[in-house]
Amino acid sequence: MKLYIASYRLLSLAAQYSDRAYLQPQGAERYAYIDADWKTGTKAMVIKSVTMDDANTIVFAIRGTANFMDWAVNLNMAPTSPAGFLDDRDNLCHAGFLSVARKMVRPVAARLRQLIEEDPSRASYSLLITGHSAGGAVASLLYSHMMATSASAASELNLLTGCFRRVHCITFGTPPVSLLPLQKPAGKEFTKSMFFSFVNEGDPVVRADRAYVKSLIDLFLSYVPKTATEPSSKDSTTMKTPRKEVSRTSLHSNKSGKSSKSHHGGHKSKQRSQSIHGGSSSRGGSQRKPVWRVPPSTLSNAGRIIVLRSGDPRAGLTGKKTVDECLSEGVVAQLTSDEQLRGVIWGDPVFHVMKLYAGRIEALAIAAVTSGP
Repeated sequence: MKLYIASYRLLSLAAQYSDRAYLQPQGAERYAYIDADWKTGTKAMVIKSVTMDDANTIVFAIRGTANFMDWAVNLNMAPTSPAGFLDDRDNLCHAGFLSVARKMVRPVAARLRQLIEEDPSRASYSLLITGHSAGGAVASLLYSHMMATSASAASELNLLTGCFRRVHCITFGTPPVSLLPLQKPAGKEFTKSMFFSFVNEGDPVVRADRAYVKSLIDLFLSYVPKTATEPSSKDSTTMKTPRKEVSRTSLHSNKSGKSSKSHHGGHKSKQRSQSIHGGSSSRGGSQRKPVWRVPPSTLSNAGRIIVLRSGDPRAGLTGKKTVDECLSEGVVAQLTSDEQLRGVIWGDPVFHVMKLYAGRIEALAIAAVTSGP
């Protein structure tokens, strides 16, 4: 991934405020904080006018999942129509995220109007919408709402889009949102606008579709398969070993939609198991490898997807790591697609931590600045 230096500055701002959104603001930042409202379903927000060198930007960050009430929103995954909110009313969206986004339109519009009234020159600023986890999903929906052009999607927030020089959306560890991937408009006037979704390789939330989550839970509760050379056979035998403790299981894919990445677990269970089948055999015996059948995904990830991976080719995804250990390995950013994400299983919670995203974005920005044009 290659970007202009100014773009890395925006990435750093997005990561910084997505991380800050989890903290109760202190001092002068209190005015920029809007607390969660469980009655209306509004998530906690940070909205602040930020001057960054010669580029004036209003940063609007949405907090991710932080408590049980938030998870209630996350689990409300039934696809529902975004009629009156997005241009494509048939592109069904995650019901919980869409409900929160709809309810945030009025308070967000009111705050943005206030910022412009305080200083009319802010009408020439860029608007940066950002968030982590569920906050990133809501940010993506609000961005797409602001980009909507149909009369049916007009709102007090949508009408403010033209007040800003550009509108960007940069999210981190965002779960699937809609049936078809949400993208920025194709017009030339949007060329310099960014709609990026950063995902850490290994982050399970990035694949948190309902069927996928259920499959991942079943995988945690299943037996650990043996990986051993066995005589060749025409049939695919089931290998079972009582689970003691799973550290990491390598899962391989094929054309029928089976998984191809690493899975991390650490739970003990005596509950019922689900079979993990061996792979195909070669002449004279084979190294049997476990295969887990991943159900088709219903929802898609939004924006231009960028995977953040370890910069150490020897590191891999094996073994438990801390955030600091992951950061010490460096980082590589690679473009990918929603379709490619559908073929993986990721299950290591440490890769979902916002501080890891923020640290990796900072490393990318420093490398871009120090390496020159």
